Amino acid sequence: MRALGYFTFRDLMHDRWRSLLTIFSLAVVVIGYLLLSSLAQAFVIFVKQSRITSNLVVIAADTIDPKDSSLNEEVLQTAREIAPNEIQRTFPTLFQHLTIGGHIIQIRAVPLEEMPNAMALTLVEGNWPAGSQQVVVSEDIAQVNSWKVGSSINIYGTDFQVTGLVRTVENNYGAVWMTYTEGQLLFGTAHGFQIGYLSLEPWANPESVRTILMADRRFSANNVAYLESTLNDGYNQINTNLLTMSSILALVSLLAVMFGIYNVTSLSLTERGREISLLRVLGFSQGRLRGYLFVRALVLTLVAYGLGWMISLVFINYQRLHTSIDLFFAPLILRLTPSTSLLGLGLVTVFAILGVLLTTGQFASQNPLSGSD
Repeated sequence: MRALGYFTFRDLMHDRWRSLLTIFSLAVVVIGYLLLSSLAQAFVIFVKQSRITSNLVVIAADTIDPKDSSLNEEVLQTAREIAPNEIQRTFPTLFQHLTIGGHIIQIRAVPLEEMPNAMALTLVEGNWPAGSQQVVVSEDIAQVNSWKVGSSINIYGTDFQVTGLVRTVENNYGAVWMTYTEGQLLFGTAHGFQIGYLSLEPWANPESVRTILMADRRFSANNVAYLESTLNDGYNQINTNLLTMSSILALVSLLAVMFGIYNVTSLSLTERGREISLLRVLGFSQGRLRGYLFVRALVLTLVAYGLGWMISLVFINYQRLHTSIDLFFAPLILRLTPSTSLLGLGLVTVFAILGVLLTTGQFASQNPLSGSD
């Protein structure tokens, strides 16, 4: 085994430039695999089912983006008249998405008492807004923007103080939350509000209530009601599709490693057919020659993986600090975890070995790998 390792090392050093080119080529593929795997893992964390709630949301008919909706209090009053027993309470929500600190962020203004109740926000640090020009922010958005309790955020030319960090089990989309009164002062009242929330009685069936509302022309002529989770389902489906695409591309990267090793090994056998024939004459068995090819491929793969892993780690850390990816108002944070790294190492090694097996299988009936051991 020691002689095999020494022979492999001398062989790689003899053609060092080709060896370096092979390592760099494989490292590029490894970088692609690790980044795609990190992206897929980020989608797995990001994509989750919305929490089932007893809320219905109302927006103006023929509206694609909720921020373009315009409602008034009469809409909520009509809904209460149509289903007075099923609807527990209603409240308006101002909804906008603005660019703050280089990131697209949702701005939501709701009555203060509804933040921990109907909106299911959990205060993880600080306090709820208790005065003017105060907000709470989603913890992921705070992390990306380096916001903390006491920080100042400029929204529409007005400075707001962050009084708390919140988490929601409804979705992963980042938002800045303020009281409805503050939202009216900031955005004005000319266009009413964008989303109406209908909080139902615990025993009420949301789909049944929605059907009742949409069957009444007083309501459905200009408005549409959705289950609360429906607003997020479209985004989640897009994220799921992106997750699938990332996983497929990661598999393609592994296949590229396999065929890269296959091409390198085939080229080595083709160019060194005479030398390998001499080794067979000197007593090298077919098994030892195959072992040499495995060791050679393993050395190239491990060195390339180490180089690719270091470059990927530097890029991901830089991306997290300077160029975060925003997806539907929330940061998509790439992480190169130990489990991802070890799984990648194992898969890259397996596919490299498959590349050698393809080569030895092709040459099995040809000199110099033919013959008995």
